Amino acid sequence: MRTGLLKVTIVAGLGALAGGCAAPGLSAADAARLQQLEDREQILELMTAYGNTLDRRDFAAFGRLFAEDAEYGSGPGATRGRAAIQAQLERTLTSNPAGLPAPNFHIFFNPSVRIDGDMATATSLGAYTAPDPAGGATRMVFFVSYQDTLVRQDGRWLFHKRVVGSSAPPALAR
Repeated sequence: MRTGLLKVTIVAGLGALAGGCAAPGLSAADAARLQQLEDREQILELMTAYGNTLDRRDFAAFGRLFAEDAEYGSGPGATRGRAAIQAQLERTLTSNPAGLPAPNFHIFFNPSVRIDGDMATATSLGAYTAPDPAGGATRMVFFVSYQDTLVRQDGRWLFHKRVVGSSAPPALAR
């Protein structure tokens, strides 16, 4: 009988935590830590969705990753506004300027996220891959670095500013 009650209590407590509700007895410090973990996970999902939406060529979903007043790029050449960012990436990828064969994929790694209330900053690295035109394995086309400012709006994390730097992959040792 006691074992059954313990199982119900544990399952109910875990269910409350998973649903984003504070479980009875959860301290303020634990609730804050839980919120930080949830925020970090949502931001990592946002970063992953960036590449996934581009790989699927789902430009409408891509646009929804950005705040209405977002900025993409840096300096005078930055694109401003969700609709303009979406349109710019759609033009870039559908024109296939590098003549890259499909399918091509985005990879992201080494994220570092700092959260401060409803704002966050992040840095990460990435790579863009495509099939080798001569046949054979997939190859790295270029590496990228991301500098992000993120904002939580209506309970959802969005890119507020994304600066992308790129470079050629290092030459392979022979």
